[in-house]
Amino acid sequence: MISVSQLDSWLGKTITEICLNGYTSSSDNHCAHFVCHALQLSFGYNCKSATGKKNFGANLRVHELFDRCRDQEQIKPASTGFRGIVFVSASQNFVTRKGTTSLENVPKKHVGFLIDGLVWHYSNSRGLVIQQPLSEFHLHYPNQQNALWVGLPPSGYVAKSFIQG
Repeated sequence: MISVSQLDSWLGKTITEICLNGYTSSSDNHCAHFVCHALQLSFGYNCKSATGKKNFGANLRVHELFDRCRDQEQIKPASTGFRGIVFVSASQNFVTRKGTTSLENVPKKHVGFLIDGLVWHYSNSRGLVIQQPLSEFHLHYPNQQNALWVGLPPSGYVAKSFIQG
């Protein structure tokens, strides 16, 4: 899993600094994009294929990332002691069929890194990577009953600190 010091190196970084492929529109959601750059995860729809550029292509879609995570489980907003990739969406968007849970492809879903009650994620409204308590992250989408799920990164990830280039 990625370390606190590695995550802290990403704090305050904008998507323009993070993505060398130029997939940086402020009208796009960049939470999965950030997570996948930080873990060097390239699968599904990614920033390289979206732009036609030549640099590493990080996955862009939250639900595709959720489907690749290992050992997913639902947690409570006051949970401590967990480390992994954390997802928030309306509770009905996490669907379990035949023992496998998936996240529906809906507009209101978000992802970040969870370590001991703190979440590092790309805040689309602020346009940069921030850190906040899990209890605040849980409220990411007001006016709906949110659920939190955490999973381990997909196999083959490479956690890295922020280094431009």
